Order: sequence, then C-alpha cells, then structure tokens
Amino acid sequence: MRHLLSAIAVSAALVTPVQAEETYEQRLALATGYIDATLEDIDMAAMIKTMWQPIVNDIKSKGIPLNDDQIARINQLYQDEMTGPMYEIMRDQAAVMAELFTFDEIKAIRDFYATDLGRSAMSKLPQVTERQTPIVLKLMQEKMPEIIPKVQAILSEGATAQ
Repeated sequence: MRHLLSAIAVSAALVTPVQAEETYEQRLALATGYIDATLEDIDMAAMIKTMWQPIVNDIKSKGIPLNDDQIARINQLYQDEMTGPMYEIMRDQAAVMAELFTFDEIKAIRDFYATDLGRSAMSKLPQVTERQTPIVLKLMQEKMPEIIPKVQAILSEGATAQ
C-alpha cells in the first residue's frame, strides 16, 4: 500500500495544470509506481501454481499416480525456478505499459487498483489464468497437427517462388 501512495505522489508531481504531451519518462514513472503496488499485493506462489497445476492434472488424468511428496517437489521446483524470473517479467511490464498506454490510461488503471474493488478484481487474475491455461493447452495440442503441415506448405511455397 505504501508503494501505491508513492505512485499517487509521483503522478501528482508529473501532472501540470496544462499537461503538455506526456513523455515516456512520465508514463514509465507512473507505471512503475503502479507495478510496485501490485507486486506488493500479489500472491506469487499462487500465480506460479497456475503454471504447474495443469501439468499435474494432465498427468493424473492419464492415470499416472502422483503422491503428495511428488506434487510438493514439483511445486517447489516451479517456485524455485520461476519466482525470480516472474518478478522480473512483471517489473518489466512498466516499460511495456509506458510504450502502449497513455498517461491517462495508466493513471486510470492505477486509480482502479487503488480501490478495494480494483485490488479484489486484480487479485483474482491468477485464478482466471489457472482456469484458462488447460483449455488453451488442449486447444494447442488439438490444432497443432493441423496447423504445422499448413505452415510447412506455406514455407515451402515461399522457397520455390524464390
């Protein structure tokens, strides 16, 4: 929460009474404050669980037994390998936001997150990912046998045309 307050202070300092065209640096500062606030609240372990849980579920669905110790070790492996990189990726979102969004859009997202409703909604995003990831993976598994030969045909057409 203290990061959110600092993000609000940063944005107040960046806004002038007659806001000229905002700069990348202004958008980046605001986005960085927003990202810092979200990282303070995020349950990274739950987010990382969404990465390995579909794999474990798929293994179990194929009748392959997994005991609690194996699942705990898979969880620990993912937590160890993914926590640092995930924080880095999330911190890098500030630059992406500064490139894609306007100052006012970033401010609106930050302001929404500052509300109880906004924080509650955003905290549920890992659950959305957890529910959608197995569906996307299944779709990819089903479609890739159809797509790969078509991509190969397109590539071979390009090679013969040259």
